[in-house]
Amino acid sequence: HYFIQSNLSLIMLESSEVESDCPLPSEYTTEINAQYMQSLEEPYTYQTLVAGKEIRDQMIEAMNMWLKVDEPVLQKIKDMVKILHESSLLIDDIQDSSKMRRGQPAAYLIYGISQVINIANLKYFEAGKIAQELDAIPTHHKSEPSQKATVIFHESMIALHIGQGLDIHWRDHNICPSVEEYVDMVVKKTGGLMMLSYDLLYLFRTKDTLDYKTGYDFLVLFSKYFQIRDDFCNLWDVRYAANKSYCEDLTEGKFSWVIIHGILRENSKGTSRIMSILKQHTTSDDLKKFCCQVLESLGVKKDTLSYLETLEKELTQQIADLGGNDQFSRIVKALSPSKIEIDRATC
Repeated sequence: HYFIQSNLSLIMLESSEVESDCPLPSEYTTEINAQYMQSLEEPYTYQTLVAGKEIRDQMIEAMNMWLKVDEPVLQKIKDMVKILHESSLLIDDIQDSSKMRRGQPAAYLIYGISQVINIANLKYFEAGKIAQELDAIPTHHKSEPSQKATVIFHESMIALHIGQGLDIHWRDHNICPSVEEYVDMVVKKTGGLMMLSYDLLYLFRTKDTLDYKTGYDFLVLFSKYFQIRDDFCNLWDVRYAANKSYCEDLTEGKFSWVIIHGILRENSKGTSRIMSILKQHTTSDDLKKFCCQVLESLGVKKDTLSYLETLEKELTQQIADLGGNDQFSRIVKALSPSKIEIDRATC
């Protein structure tokens, strides 16, 4: 028997009556899908129609050169990470008030904030269902199902949201983090999906050629390289400005790698131009250009490029030490600081 409490009376219903009148969740979902899912998913579809860098998909393929996961499992991991990445960008554009994504208006500007948040959250749950599917697949190290994929999924998503939360907290409260705090945030936020991919690949590996800690440390280094490069490009790469907007991090008020180093160097000189500009969330291109010139005069631009070159060499050496990986080598080379098309107008 089922009991339903109303403000008028206590009604007892036979369980058979409830079962006949109420569709199962799966039946209800199917009915909704047929009628509305295309409309609900339109913001997600709109964004994915324009291809991104696909760096995470390439990284999964590269890591799999070491771990040799079976193709069906590999595809599920790719699908999960693709969904999570695209969904996180939908949310990220709202949180950062970004106007452009991949050279077109951000999805929320077209479809509205509420609809975009809803589909992004829905997609997160779809990715979670893939983790449940992976739970039922035995690994090569155990004959029974792993039951660990969902745990890995949840832990990775928690870390990613903590990293994103720190980034937002510093921005909204005008708190300049230390370099160490920033790197820790990057490993959680930028490295979040990379670590998720790696943990799942390692769980279902068929080869033991890579020690877990060694692979993890490599991805920490790569996460730093990827994000610091992105921070640099946000201010000085011509192609980045075309796809997003000019010096978007300054409008957002974001404490990026280059901004943090600029503020620290100004603090030592007793000036605060960069911090003052950052607080304004300026949309003035002239003021942004001035800020970039201040950063360059402090040596931040030159030193960041030099540091990226050092990180590139370290990654290249680590790949060689791990026995080589042509796909990872191509990824690192494609991201080389020598490939950045620097905006000379800010020089």
